[in-house]
Amino acid sequence: MLSRRYAIALLPALLLGAPAKKQTVGSGRGENEDVILSITLYSDPADVKELIGDDLGGHYIVADVKMEPKYGKEINIDRDDFVLHTDKDGDKAKPFAPSQIAGREALIVSQTAAPQRRSGISIGGMGGGMGTGGQNDHGSLKTTVQNPAAVPENPLEKVLKDKILEEKKTTQPASGLLYFPMEKQKLKDLEVRYGPTASRITVRFK
Repeated sequence: MLSRRYAIALLPALLLGAPAKKQTVGSGRGENEDVILSITLYSDPADVKELIGDDLGGHYIVADVKMEPKYGKEINIDRDDFVLHTDKDGDKAKPFAPSQIAGREALIVSQTAAPQRRSGISIGGMGGGMGTGGQNDHGSLKTTVQNPAAVPENPLEKVLKDKILEEKKTTQPASGLLYFPMEKQKLKDLEVRYGPTASRITVRFK
């Protein structure tokens, strides 16, 4: 058995050797002449689930946005003024509406079966060509809009609507969530851009 003195001396070395926990939630702040913008970003599906009760399939990064007009000015809140950008690959995303995520008219992405091949020639596709139309040995991706009448209302859509940043003109502080279609990103690589170039606010997270 290790002596108490030896165990205490060993503890700092063990702590230093432990891997640092990946940071997946961060906050940032910025302002221009009209508004103060404060954002908390949730980049991991587990954090998203804790925030809204659903991980959104792991396909979304969620921003909790607070906007405070300055000097009593009226601001126009438009969700399309927000863009999430990643340094990882330069990808950008604008927020989705709840109906695009969980509504009856949400997009469905499915994979078709691969055509049979004989002697290197496709016998299941148009014209018998090879390697065309984004199709490979695993089939091709097909995007369709589901029939609203055939799909029951998704309770998640109401949750997302209740929490979303409301679009309006206001002189009062406002807050709400934005749902960006982006996944598998490190917090340090992300930034939210708000507004036109001349008065743009860029928020990084830590």
